[in-house]
Amino acid sequence: MLRLITTLSFASLLITANSFATEITLTTPDNFTLKADYYPSKSSSNSANNHAVLMLHQCNYNRTMYDNIGEQLAQQSIHALSLDFRGFGESTNSKFNVTNIRKLPQKERSKAWSDMSSHWPKDVQIAFDYLKDKVGSKGKVGVIGASCGGSQAITLAEKESISAISFFSSSQRDENIARYGKTLVETPTLIIASEDDGRTYTSAQQLFSIAKHPDSKMISYKGNMHGYPLLDSDIALEKTIVTWFASELKK
Repeated sequence: MLRLITTLSFASLLITANSFATEITLTTPDNFTLKADYYPSKSSSNSANNHAVLMLHQCNYNRTMYDNIGEQLAQQSIHALSLDFRGFGESTNSKFNVTNIRKLPQKERSKAWSDMSSHWPKDVQIAFDYLKDKVGSKGKVGVIGASCGGSQAITLAEKESISAISFFSSSQRDENIARYGKTLVETPTLIIASEDDGRTYTSAQQLFSIAKHPDSKMISYKGNMHGYPLLDSDIALEKTIVTWFASELKK
């Protein structure tokens, strides 16, 4: 049975987990250097090391937004990897750097952004392949996409066997909702959005309305916080995300 969970946001101190991530470098076919944090499963049992989650950040942040979640997933015997998109965090060079792109005049900015983001699906695929190698051919992989990362999650899930998918404050165009409806509605889906976050919330409702898997859930918050600030305001949200992925991937 699909469930809609409504949660009030309360200001609180962020509890930060000790991170034991390994920084890795992934090189693309065009010789671009991608940086990522890899959180290896803490299990000593090979049979329990066949689950993983790929974590895709929002476009006003970077891979560090998943520091705590990655560590908690590892503690649950789940490999995790948080990727800096090309142009963000430490995945930058003289051409692809979001800070510089945002300073450009509008027309040039739009073209530069389009050029940069056009590489993301292939970059995300490389990160997925890294995790898939860790869990083996029979392993299960989930993906969470925050904000702009959500559309990349859809693109990946259309091509690969994704066992669970989460949209975190991720506004989706009608085209993406149709793509989800065509191929992904039977995939367990966790949707998180704030009620006053405009298109993010209305598209979240649309996604949830067509989700067919009985374990699919939508968590809604009062207010308009978007993405990472929700992790600050609700210290239980990280655990909720981790518990949901652990439940879905270990079935």
